[in-house]
Amino acid sequence: MKIALIAVSVSVGLLAGCATPAPSPRSEDATDADVSVLSLQVGSCLNDVDQPIAQELTEIPAVPCEEPHQSEVYAEVLVEEASFPGIDAVTAFAIERCESEFEGFVGLSYAESTLSFHYYYPTQNSWAIGDRSVFCVAYDPAGTSEGTLANSQR
Repeated sequence: MKIALIAVSVSVGLLAGCATPAPSPRSEDATDADVSVLSLQVGSCLNDVDQPIAQELTEIPAVPCEEPHQSEVYAEVLVEEASFPGIDAVTAFAIERCESEFEGFVGLSYAESTLSFHYYYPTQNSWAIGDRSVFCVAYDPAGTSEGTLANSQR
């Protein structure tokens, strides 16, 4: 049985004006660092599975993908509503879109895969400053991974 999805809120009220630059594709000489939830991008490898679920999460531990890591950002999808649709609507959107993007990244449907996913999504506070991104994050419930999960077919 799959592990339940972890919904993690992203709020950037504390980060307004001081978000860190987006990480570039990870190289062997990259060092571990916390990155702003606003600077996540597809291919970012993270150690976030053991992080407490928080409404005011602003930074996430990022690591080079060549090193053992817990998860990897595999998609960024945008919520295209004119006004904040509410947490329930945003989380329903995140689940639907992250599941639909999963197979294209892993190479198996979510139902067939041993991997799982969670996501980061905008809150009403971050929406107010323009945040519309949902970041879909794949992880192995059995432990850490080394290298990318892209096309891992597991």
